[in-house]
Amino acid sequence: MQTAGDYLIRAGVPLSDVEERLPHVDPGTVAVRSAGRAFRATWARGIVAVAMPWAIYVHPETLARPVDELARLIVHELVHIEQWRREGGVGHLRQYVGDYLQGRRSRKGHWDSYRDIGLEVEARRIADEIIDR
Repeated sequence: MQTAGDYLIRAGVPLSDVEERLPHVDPGTVAVRSAGRAFRATWARGIVAVAMPWAIYVHPETLARPVDELARLIVHELVHIEQWRREGGVGHLRQYVGDYLQGRRSRKGHWDSYRDIGLEVEARRIADEIIDR
């Protein structure tokens, strides 16, 4: 089993940086798995990875990329696991869906609403801060 920690180490990302920012997540225990066709069929078009509390599922074509290209995505998904553990499953879902629906009610399109979800904004920011150090 490949873990998020394995990918990040191979990409040259110091795990201490990740662990400092994400105290509820141990990258060495989060599996990174290829997402099967049936699971991917539930994803919106354009989504390449989904974090669950126990693993990160990545589209096979994305997973085949060089590890240095995957590092930002892996950290982004680890942030979502941190958020889930911090907010709890119901709290995380409520905030995620609530922000998305607020965007849609404001007449934003799907992708603008998605990009404006507070948890997505936080995940992009933290991933950028860790990877761009």
